[in-house]
Amino acid sequence: MRRRRRVTGRFYVFLLILLLIVFLIVRPYLSFSSKEAVIMTANTQYAQMMDCVIIRDETVVSSESTARVEYVASENTLVDAGDTIAYVYTAGYSEGLLQKLEDTRAKIQDYHKNVILQNIKDATLERYDTIVDMMVLEFKHLVNHDSHGSLLTAARQLETAMVNRQEYLRQNKREDTKLTKLYDEENTRMTSIQSWRRVETAPEGGVVSFYMDGYESDLTLDSLSSLTTSDVRAVLSGDRLSSAGADKSVPVFRIVNQDSWYVALVADANSWNPVVGQEYFLQMQGYEDLAFTASVTSVQKESGSLLAVFEINDPIGPLIYQRTGKAMLSITISGLSVTSKAIAEQNGQTGVWLYDVPGGTFIPVEVLSDDGSNALIQPLVEGAIDVGQRVLIK
Repeated sequence: MRRRRRVTGRFYVFLLILLLIVFLIVRPYLSFSSKEAVIMTANTQYAQMMDCVIIRDETVVSSESTARVEYVASENTLVDAGDTIAYVYTAGYSEGLLQKLEDTRAKIQDYHKNVILQNIKDATLERYDTIVDMMVLEFKHLVNHDSHGSLLTAARQLETAMVNRQEYLRQNKREDTKLTKLYDEENTRMTSIQSWRRVETAPEGGVVSFYMDGYESDLTLDSLSSLTTSDVRAVLSGDRLSSAGADKSVPVFRIVNQDSWYVALVADANSWNPVVGQEYFLQMQGYEDLAFTASVTSVQKESGSLLAVFEINDPIGPLIYQRTGKAMLSITISGLSVTSKAIAEQNGQTGVWLYDVPGGTFIPVEVLSDDGSNALIQPLVEGAIDVGQRVLIK
């Protein structure tokens, strides 16, 4: 009869060690959906149309006791520091002075045509007259909305044509006592007007604009750090901010840095979570042919709302006249992914529990996106967590 071998305690110890080794090998492949989750990588796309406010890097030149402004520089053109932008006439000036000057010039022109050149045909003067008549007609069409174009440009062209005609008459004047007296009267009136005139020059280089919307003194680079969700909502509603209209000086022009400007947006803090440094693709409604790269510079959360400010370093173009609008923001985000159930909070800080020791270690993270099933996260300390590590679901 064959003798049975006796199972010793050493065999059970060996079996236990073998089972433990097998468990450690297969453990990463086991499902811990109820208690643990494995950190993965993922991509997600975000696109949203939102109301926005534009803040420009611009310098506004104002003047007190302004009676009249005569623009020298052309609207929406590049100027250098020191360039003459406009002539500002102070309180002592009156439109009556200008009217008297124009009356004297009309007398000069009439005297030239009906006395000096009565029996002389001057083809050059006729050409200047024709140009002036054409400019007057174009100006009238624009005023009556019979044609499209820039009223400011048309006014300047008319003014240039009239000045050219005056200079031609001046340079070709005949010796005549009455005509000389009229020119002396013109010079006297011009000197009187110029005594009330101040030359305004560009304080810095940039794009010049004479159009204001009233928010230039409130929405500045210096105010970005104190900008609130209430401020942005007020501007979007067309309401004035606290200091708007407090300054009694009259804005004359602004010099805009076309290559640096900002966009501020207010959104629901639960539906969007931009992170400082992220770059978005931005397009303004109505300007679909323009695309900008916008970088998040600040994010503030207040009472369930979120205020995000973006910096753009592309030419502002026609948005130099835009204060509010709708911006389409889009981004493709790559990062670490965990189940949404793994997102936790500790002492007001969002994070995950890394399963590295019994009970886990809390790792603060930014939630880049969360669709309710999976969340894309980024650790606040680079390298604190990585792909393949496990987090607890508590």
